Amino acid sequence: MNFRVSARTILHLGSELISSDGVAFYELIKNSLDAKATRVTVDVKYRLEFGVYSEILRELGEDRDTPEVLRERYIRSLPRRRTWQQLRDYALGALVADAPGVDRLERRLVRATSKNQFLVALREANQIEVDDDGEGMSLDILKDVYLTIGTSYRADQKRDRYSAAEDQDDEEDEDSEIILGEKGLGRLSAMRLGDQVLIVTGQEEASNWNQLEIDWNDFADAADEDLESVHVEPVIGNEKEEEERGTLIRISALKAEWSSEKLASLALEQFSKLTDPLGGTRAPPLELNFNGEPVEIPRFADFLLEQAHGRFRAELRVTGPGAPRIDGTMEYLLHGRRRALQLSTIELRTTTDLDVATIERIGPFSLDMYWFNRRLLTKIEGIGNLTVVRRILAAWSGGVSLYRDGYRVNPYGGVNDDWLDLDRDAFSTSGFKLNRGQIIGRARITQRGNPYLIDQTNREGLKENPEKQAFVRVLAAVVEIYRQYLNEIDRDVDRARRVTAAEALERFRDEDERLASLMPALEDALRGSDAGRDLTRELRGTIGQLRAAAEIVQRAAGAQEKERSRVLHLASIGLMIESLAHELYRATSAGLETIAQARRSRNPVNSGTSLRVLDSQLRTLQKRLKVLDPLSTNARQTKEEFELAGWIEDIVGGFASRNEGRRIEIETIVVPEGGELDVEAVKGMFVQVLENLLVNSVFWIGEQHRERVRLKLVRDGDDQPTGRIEVVVDLRRRRIVVTDDGPGIPEERRDTVFEPFFSTKRQKQGKGLGLYIAREVAEYHGGALTLGEADEHGQIHSVIFDIGNVDA
Repeated sequence: MNFRVSARTILHLGSELISSDGVAFYELIKNSLDAKATRVTVDVKYRLEFGVYSEILRELGEDRDTPEVLRERYIRSLPRRRTWQQLRDYALGALVADAPGVDRLERRLVRATSKNQFLVALREANQIEVDDDGEGMSLDILKDVYLTIGTSYRADQKRDRYSAAEDQDDEEDEDSEIILGEKGLGRLSAMRLGDQVLIVTGQEEASNWNQLEIDWNDFADAADEDLESVHVEPVIGNEKEEEERGTLIRISALKAEWSSEKLASLALEQFSKLTDPLGGTRAPPLELNFNGEPVEIPRFADFLLEQAHGRFRAELRVTGPGAPRIDGTMEYLLHGRRRALQLSTIELRTTTDLDVATIERIGPFSLDMYWFNRRLLTKIEGIGNLTVVRRILAAWSGGVSLYRDGYRVNPYGGVNDDWLDLDRDAFSTSGFKLNRGQIIGRARITQRGNPYLIDQTNREGLKENPEKQAFVRVLAAVVEIYRQYLNEIDRDVDRARRVTAAEALERFRDEDERLASLMPALEDALRGSDAGRDLTRELRGTIGQLRAAAEIVQRAAGAQEKERSRVLHLASIGLMIESLAHELYRATSAGLETIAQARRSRNPVNSGTSLRVLDSQLRTLQKRLKVLDPLSTNARQTKEEFELAGWIEDIVGGFASRNEGRRIEIETIVVPEGGELDVEAVKGMFVQVLENLLVNSVFWIGEQHRERVRLKLVRDGDDQPTGRIEVVVDLRRRRIVVTDDGPGIPEERRDTVFEPFFSTKRQKQGKGLGLYIAREVAEYHGGALTLGEADEHGQIHSVIFDIGNVDA
């Protein structure tokens, strides 16, 4: 028993797979381009008002898009049903004057002697023609390929071409011919636009045109009968010249209203963006006409790019097996700033929380986007005022579009599409930066390089699979890094322009002293009159008010500095409590398990061992809590005398004991050996700074070990250390240096890593506040936090904590 396919199934396929007029045209044009056409012309011939056309079909019961029960209900609702002759007169009154062929249509309607003849003429009133000079189709291709839904004809061509290229060990040429189709569903596009289609096609050197007519209503009429019951047969048509070739597709019985404005809208939203507007792919040889008048396909407004305030370029590269990486350039053109972006394999994996194999299967891609601060746009000479410029930007912006081999993958970057969540992410940041209305951008992929990124059958995006999800996640991650870069530069510029309260007060005091020195001479000059003496009194009163205001500002600045200290302290405590909660859970779980073992055991020796283990666990926890005690509310700002080297050893020792299971060697080295240094300082400061540095080192050493295990450079689970952290307490130079053998920090991020919210950790594991808070805490207490020198590979492995003047 085989599946039966009913005739109306083909109608359901057409309506489901071709979801919009734009997609229908894209499929028809794509077929012409695959046929190597050097000219594609789309003509819309609108000769009868669509509302009248639809009304006549409904009244005659010939509207096949409406279910039969509703058609009958509509007819019954009519107060008086008109004859077809009366409806013909109605149609003659709704003809579009001066439309091409309208006179011939009028004659056909007038000469109709039956309802059937009238319907034939009526359905051919409005037409869409797609005409090309491509290779054309033979009679056999029409029969065996065009009439086969889901044919593999183009897919086979594509596979053969790629196989030949691989045999020649040849890279894909940018200018090589691209086969756009492969699913064999493009012929259903005509069904989306109209109920009838005529195909006239022929190949060079053939003596005749070949012709195929399809009336999709025949499939609706056949309904539940087998698909094969509807007979469709291509025939040999008129004679042609041997050098003539190409294909004409004439679609009639149109299903929608058409106008010059509608075609112009499609030209802007679809046809103008059919190929990559940022370059690299030639625009298709496409012409549009509505009732004989050309409809312009807008060219990309290149001048807009000169107005951009920022530009971001990035590429995913696979430099070797298991080694994908991101390379790119971030620019803030408004402020003349530029920075390289480099994400190693480890950073790419941790940033996106994706495994390397999945990232590799995405395949290489590139991203290029321009950012516009709409508030800073200006008029452009020769183009128009600010309103015009903003309108042009709105026409071309929309986020990041996607292009495969230079041709657009809908709907990404469209009016209603936010596939990278740009608007949501922008809304959560200051200035609503990098929303879709501010971006002209595109990502580029290829058929050969990205085989796992597969178009959906309905041409509405990529199929949902792990590679597509990973592609979106990587794109969103690098765009977020660019957003952080823009915010960082804005903060930098603001800091340079900002005048602190202390600076303002200092300037006021200078001016106050200068004014005080001038007052005696001014009083002498004004003493000779009552008005002068009054002016002197007013001047002294004003100066007194200014001095009082300065005192208020000074008190407010002091309160603000105290609040800043409190917020920094609370933020640091919050990060550490998050870590401590995990440790308490782990310690209490282990302690309860030890107690349970002791209860189950009847052997005194085993019970004693269990109790010793429990004692060790409780001592570790107690040591941890002892280190945290200086962070309490009462102690956080209290300076006290203590020996520095021993306190650092306590902090590092407690941290090391909690992380024994990670097999990371953590050592404190005091220089000179055995040296001591009595200091007067806030003990909690050292806890806050060192804890943040050590947690960071442990995380990245762990990530590096995972990467080495993946590359089979080491075995997981052996007894070898996974990494090493050294904390050097240099008593002579008053500094603490934390060094690890993890992947390191790239030299180009020397300043960026201290910015708030900057992180290349996955979202759940990094808030981008650790190093920022550590540096702020150090500077608040008179210290400094900087990075050490980079190694020969440009990676930094040490952080230097200069503790400042803390001598007791």
